Amino acid sequence: MRCAALLLTAAVAVACSKAPDAGVSAVGAPTGRSGPDAVFLRFARSGGTARAYRWWHDSTVWTSAQRAPAVTDALAFDAQQGILVVLDAARIPVRVDLRVGRVTPATTQRLRAIASADGYAVYGVEPTGGIVRLTNSATWRLRPPAPVRALLPLPDGALLILSDAADGRVTIRRLHPPETKVTDSTTIGGADLVIPTVVGDRVYFATGDRLEGLRTRDLGQSLSVTFPDAVRAVEPTPSGDRLFVAVKSSTTLYVVDRYDGTVRDRITLPSVPAALRMDPDGQYLLARTERGDSAQVIAIGTLRPIGTLETAWRSDLPLVAPDGGLALAVGPAMVIVDADTKRERARVPNGAADVWALVRWNGFRPRSASLDEPVTFEDANADSLAADSLPPEPELPASGVVSLSPVPPAVAHAESRTHEWMLSFAAVLSESRARFMANAVRVDGAVARVQSSERNGTTIYRVIAGPFPSREAAEDAGRRSGLPYWVYEAAP
Repeated sequence: MRCAALLLTAAVAVACSKAPDAGVSAVGAPTGRSGPDAVFLRFARSGGTARAYRWWHDSTVWTSAQRAPAVTDALAFDAQQGILVVLDAARIPVRVDLRVGRVTPATTQRLRAIASADGYAVYGVEPTGGIVRLTNSATWRLRPPAPVRALLPLPDGALLILSDAADGRVTIRRLHPPETKVTDSTTIGGADLVIPTVVGDRVYFATGDRLEGLRTRDLGQSLSVTFPDAVRAVEPTPSGDRLFVAVKSSTTLYVVDRYDGTVRDRITLPSVPAALRMDPDGQYLLARTERGDSAQVIAIGTLRPIGTLETAWRSDLPLVAPDGGLALAVGPAMVIVDADTKRERARVPNGAADVWALVRWNGFRPRSASLDEPVTFEDANADSLAADSLPPEPELPASGVVSLSPVPPAVAHAESRTHEWMLSFAAVLSESRARFMANAVRVDGAVARVQSSERNGTTIYRVIAGPFPSREAAEDAGRRSGLPYWVYEAAP
């Protein structure tokens, strides 16, 4: 099953243990772009210090505090926590914390069918056959009703479990961890290829010359298309409105409209495509040639092939950056070129020996001085937003906060207190994600709770705990939780 693309909020690449700024040549200037920063991280394939750069700049903005293992692939990125999950040479998931530089294995077991939709929760199948879900705060296990063929976590927190059924068919079960009850199930003809959309509302299965689509919310069929030959590769646009389909022994690339389920366009390529890859912004589609030594570039806006570039085809390279640059593996070097002009922008000698990946994240931006100013609150239930919770949004107002969970009498605010201190663990836009995170957070045996606030029509959900009688007590509790946190003062 294809791993989900790293498209959330940062650019990651894997780096050698040598000085990161040595031997890098670059020309031109990158295209200015608003939004999260593109950050390039680099890990040595044989292990060493991990380093991060802003997209194709040779200045190091971050180095890991611990040695990273030999890395083979990047799995997913959690932009809320600033954690990249990579796979080491033993296929064990490892968390690389971009905030504090820690590099820690998520487990000591060798798992199979490893998958993650968001970098927060990592799924896999243990040697005993059980499903495990790994997060920073807890481990969840499930004994599946049948041997697992593949796992497909979705952005909304649901999990699809694929198991082989009779006569080559595949059974799909849907549940929502940490719940263990199967909410939906269906059986399809086969699943030689499994292709989820980025937004997670559809998943597609290719078997032979047939492509089928299911809605992930109810596992109902959404699409069924038959092609002249066996389907070889499928790539959806980031929005999921179109599917690009390559078939065996044909230079024709089929463009399927997901809404009416028909082939709306055909693209003729210079050679037969063997694999497809698209960038998170939907600018370009890359098609691997049969020999695997070059990539054909197709402009999505015009559905027009614009050239063929020399590059090895690997799990990390080639890749497309937000500014339209292409990172390629050319001989021993990692080379960045402009997709339209083919002009070389930068070259890293011997860079092809490392593993590279691209994510987007604002966590390396300078801290605003206003964030260190004292904050006052209108009521005891208000809280503040962390510096990196929802970048680059300004600080939220304290008014309008509503408790979504009843406050136990044990933590009611006493009139005799002059100060109370609270812990905040996250601020997210999804209520279900916030509630799920809160259920997993334990502070001195108590479960965290969720509070919401409104700003400019947008609701923010925060995971909080407290109150505590002093800042020191809150800091101690936060450290004992083992999670990233910040402390703020609430009025009694």
